[in-house]
Amino acid sequence: MWRVSTSVFTKRFYFSILKLMPELPEVEITTRKLQPLTGKTIQSFWNDRAVAAKNIRGLKVLRIFRRGKAIVFELSGARILAFHQRMSGRLLIVDESYDRMIRQQYHIHAKINFNDKSRLLFQDPRKFGVIWYGSPEEVYSDKYFSTLGPDALGIRKADFILRFKNRRGGIKALLLNQKCLAGIGNVVADETLWQAKIHPKTQCLTLNVKQIGALHNALQVVLRRSIEVGGTTLRDWGHPDGQKGRFQNHLCIYGCVGKPCKRCGQKIQRIICAGRGTSLCEKCQSKVV
Repeated sequence: MWRVSTSVFTKRFYFSILKLMPELPEVEITTRKLQPLTGKTIQSFWNDRAVAAKNIRGLKVLRIFRRGKAIVFELSGARILAFHQRMSGRLLIVDESYDRMIRQQYHIHAKINFNDKSRLLFQDPRKFGVIWYGSPEEVYSDKYFSTLGPDALGIRKADFILRFKNRRGGIKALLLNQKCLAGIGNVVADETLWQAKIHPKTQCLTLNVKQIGALHNALQVVLRRSIEVGGTTLRDWGHPDGQKGRFQNHLCIYGCVGKPCKRCGQKIQRIICAGRGTSLCEKCQSKVV
């Protein structure tokens, strides 16, 4: 598997540590829009880290799917190519006519050419993204994949309740913990807690089964609504085909500090919770003791 800091074929690209990144809805949308690449054959691979990838040439894309916040390409020859967009990464599908724009385009750190002249670019202005390449055993043994909890979009309510019932820790911190539940970030966490009327600093141990069930319902509403309207485009992220998300126009609490709560009218506050800036309606989200 790639790991830049060591030999050529230990190749994992670390661009830096994340602060803010596309969350499950954005990664899910990206994955869905990359599906036209399925069945295509890789003709060449380029990256700006001078890491060789000769054995990727000629491999066919068999399947593209999401694991947590990572996008995974299952290739012929029992190989895996995976991307984590992190804070500012973005995958773009372009055609051969994009050559002139590529020369003028900054922050392209990887490029894959396919047999039909289409191309996949990995753009990452802040260099926080990650790319993996290797056998399934190598890639999935990486700490990111090996410690992922169940997927936030796919987890059933009964399993969700069992996972959070009597669990120690603050509820927002647990929602953000990828080992506990995969895919949730700051936007989804704040929106979900507001929908469920739960204070972000609530200790999970104090939540009863009904409240945890309501939290699961709220999470599914937020995730599915965000996916439906194309995800959240606040900074760098956009769709592979150049479109932008619209969930930022539907946010009820995230990024709304100082504005009136859409449910009760009280001014939305900002607090620090789980080390993250957190939007809160102190009236709607009463703290559970």
